[in-house]
Amino acid sequence: IGLVPNTDWIKGTVALSNRGEIEIDSRGATNVPGVFAAGDVTTVPFKQIIIAMGAGATAALGAFDHMIRQ
Repeated sequence: IGLVPNTDWIKGTVALSNRGEIEIDSRGATNVPGVFAAGDVTTVPFKQIIIAMGAGATAALGAFDHMIRQ
């Protein structure tokens, strides 16, 4: 919990915003095919637990959709 996302470990793997947040689309997908992210480390506008829970469900469904289409 904090104001700075803990994404140092993933730098150079997925696209990050200027604040260090993982950039995602509306399905939780990153710029790397098959890699999804959710929660406070992403570019979602509101950083609250209930938002992160919904984003987790969205990313899981996005990942499932990606997998069945491969």
